[in-house]
Amino acid sequence: MQLDAVNDNHCFCCGKDNDLGLKLVFDYPEAGAAETRCIIPEHFSGWKSTTHGGFLAMLMDEIMAHACISAGNLAITAQITVRYRNPIPTGQEILVAGRVKAQRSRIIETTAVITQKEGQVIAEAEGRFLKA
Repeated sequence: MQLDAVNDNHCFCCGKDNDLGLKLVFDYPEAGAAETRCIIPEHFSGWKSTTHGGFLAMLMDEIMAHACISAGNLAITAQITVRYRNPIPTGQEILVAGRVKAQRSRIIETTAVITQKEGQVIAEAEGRFLKA
C-alpha cells in the first residue's frame, strides 16, 4: 500500500484545522533543523501529573519529520528509537528540537531531543524516515 504525503491541515501536532490538535508552530533555524515549544497539556499524563512517554515520542517523531521538511524532503517515519532520560510534570514548557543527521538514497537519518526550560534533557530519539 502506497500512501501519499499530503498536508491536509489535520495533523494532530501541527494541523491548523484539527480542533483537537496541538497546533504547534515550528521554527527552522537552518536547513535540516526544526524546533518548537509547547506547554504539556495536563490530559497527557501517564502516572499522576507525569507526562506520558507516548506523548513525548509523538513530539519527537513530529520534529524529526519537520527537520526533513526543512531540508526539502517530505518523508514518513520508518523507525524511531526513544530514550527517556528524566520525567517531566504536565503543565511544563518544553523545547523540542530535531535535526537531519544524514541522507542516503531515500533514507533520512534524524535525531531529536526534548529539554525543559532549564536545559535538562527529558528524552532523546533517533529516527529513520523514508522520502515520500
